[in-house]
Amino acid sequence: MRCQRHESTMRAAYPKSPRDIKIRITHRDIKDGLMSEIKTTAEVPLNVKMYDYIVRLGCSSAHLVGFIVQLLTKGKVRVDFMNYTERLEMVDAGDKLSSAQAMTLFDDFVAEIGETGIADRLISESKATQQIVVQLPRKPGSSS
Repeated sequence: MRCQRHESTMRAAYPKSPRDIKIRITHRDIKDGLMSEIKTTAEVPLNVKMYDYIVRLGCSSAHLVGFIVQLLTKGKVRVDFMNYTERLEMVDAGDKLSSAQAMTLFDDFVAEIGETGIADRLISESKATQQIVVQLPRKPGSSS
């Protein structure tokens, strides 16, 4: 019952919860500094990808906040890791949020998993050095 109350307050700040926002993930390997052909494409709810990144990067990662907020406000973001890159794009462009709504959604999601004790465990497990590059989307008409 506690989670249901939390979700109803979440909806007041933004129209959809992370589980209701669908994103398309395009995965490409990076070999010798070059991106390969598209390896996989999948559509998943945003909460699944947020949880995945929290497991890898930790709840307190400024990088994580940056690219989740960019995804929610601009509709797409590319995240480069050492051996692969992921392009995340909202399936429905109408799901875009303001910066304040995006930050609230992220904070509420972290608070929700914090209530279950997962957040503390994830923060202590994510001690790896990270280098993540977040770039703004290209302007319409520029080459991809």
